[in-house]
Amino acid sequence: MMNRLFPCICAASIFAWSTASLAQSNAAIAETAFQRGKELMAEGKPAEACPKFEESHRLDPSVGALLNLGRCYEQLGRTASAWVRFKEGATLARTLGQTERESVARDLAAALEPKLSRVRIEATTRVQGMRVTRNGDDVGLALLGDPLPVDPGELTVEVTAPGYVPWSKKIEIGKEADLKTVLIPELEADPKSPLQPSKGLRTAAFVVGGVGVAALGAGAVLGGLAIRDRGEADPLCPNKSCNSEGFAHIEDAKNKALFSSISIGVGAAALGAGVVMFIMSRPAAPKDSAQRAWIIPTFGPQGGGATAILSF
Repeated sequence: MMNRLFPCICAASIFAWSTASLAQSNAAIAETAFQRGKELMAEGKPAEACPKFEESHRLDPSVGALLNLGRCYEQLGRTASAWVRFKEGATLARTLGQTERESVARDLAAALEPKLSRVRIEATTRVQGMRVTRNGDDVGLALLGDPLPVDPGELTVEVTAPGYVPWSKKIEIGKEADLKTVLIPELEADPKSPLQPSKGLRTAAFVVGGVGVAALGAGAVLGGLAIRDRGEADPLCPNKSCNSEGFAHIEDAKNKALFSSISIGVGAAALGAGVVMFIMSRPAAPKDSAQRAWIIPTFGPQGGGATAILSF
């Protein structure tokens, strides 16, 4: 048993030693980057110092790296980025139980907050699959209409959606307490996209459906007239023996009933076809869920109709 356990214990020990060694190595590199960042800040070179603090925090997350990175961003005028770093520093300090540093970080964030510039992105309409980005970063649709902190400078808002022409707008964000509003217009449909509905097919769907409704109405009227003629024939046909007028009413009733059945059958088929055409005129479904449709007219002694079969 010990012979089996010994290699496992050795392997675990080697793994633990390797992990600890890597952590120590990262911490050493992080400290070197941190110190170099402070030197560059002292030399008045924040643009060169910021990447040092970023790398230091990546290798070994620390409150000091976050606070210095925030100060670095602030000197570069990136107020929103600085504010976020101060907030993150306060959160990390609270987690580590560093109450004094947490207080410092919160004070820095609070002092910077009134200076933040913001952008409000609003959309007149929203379409399925719409994606909004701000300088390449996603903006959740739930945040549209809210003033969002942003760094001063050029800002590009881009909007994309399947089946629509991409839209973008560039604006300039002021340095301090600026508020800009970007209104996303109604997106223009991309006529080349297969995801756009077929206008011709949709028009045909309304025409065919309208014919179907008219035919159904005509069938209903003829059916009512057939019932009336049959009712008028009954008094003229006592004991199933009809006079000439009674026979005429019965023949009229039969003809109207026949045309009523045909009209209702054709109307049902046309209306079903119109419904299917309308469905098929919608934006194309994804490749793995193609739409298919069949119309099967049905006729019988009691009338006619149509069966629509859809596959999604």
